Order: sequence, then structure tokens, then C-alpha cells
Amino acid sequence: MEAASAERPKSGSYEPPAVEIPVPPAIAEASADQPIHSDVPVEEATLFQQKSPPAVAALEADIEARIKDGNYADASALLERAIRIQPKNPELWHVLADVRLKQQQEGLAEDLAKKSNLLVKDTPALVRANWHIIAESRRLKGDSAGAAEALAKASE
Repeated sequence: MEAASAERPKSGSYEPPAVEIPVPPAIAEASADQPIHSDVPVEEATLFQQKSPPAVAALEADIEARIKDGNYADASALLERAIRIQPKNPELWHVLADVRLKQQQEGLAEDLAKKSNLLVKDTPALVRANWHIIAESRRLKGDSAGAAEALAKASE
């Protein structure tokens, strides 16, 4: 495990790839030891697909703008506010997981992605995207076997 932490870039220099919905084929084919990349840049992605109440929809627009600007601290604060309004929205939990991954908070990102999967009903793409966040979190923590397991679940 020490070898994995020795390979980790210095704080502030690492930008993990974005995971959007739906999951591009390049992610589905990634191995557990490689970073999971998306073909769709955040600027071109629409993070929120589900219909939300007006208050949450307004926050979602602000969240997307903050993420596009790389302002993850503000994005996470807005996401937490949106989650207080709509705590059973799995997309909010998923995007917060992705933001936490970008903030190098791998353990928290994994937990948030798992929470999203508990809430998701009929959105297989969201479940797969959450498993990709879990895989990337585990890979960054040096858990290759756990990352491979998560990638296998993403392919189910």
C-alpha cells in the first residue's frame, strides 16, 4: 500500500477524470489498474438527467457551472444544500461522489456512490457510473482487487 501512496501526485496537481451519465464505452473497457477516463468532457456533459423540484433544479444549474469552472468546494456545498432539499435523489449523491473524488477524498467518494446506488431505482447507467466511481476510488487507494471487483459490477 505504501507503493501506491508514493505514486500519488502532489496535492492540487491531480485531476481525476469525470464520470458522467451514461457511461462511455471507454470506461466500461478500463482495467482495474488504469485510471478510468471519460470521452465526454465535463463542459459538454449534462450531469443531471432526472426532473427535480424548481429549487433543486436551480441549484443543479449552479452546481454544473461550478464544476465546469473547477470550483469543487462551492459545487460540494451546493450539492449538500440540494441533498437537504431532496435527500432521496440518487443523481445528487452521485455527482457529490464524483466531486469528492476530484477533491481526492476517495473514501468519502466511495461511500457517497454506494449511497446513490441504494437510492437508484430504474437507472442502470447511474448504477454503472457509481460503480466506476467506486472502482476509481479503490484504485487510487491502491486496492487493485477491489477496483477490479467494482468494474465487474459495473459491467453487470
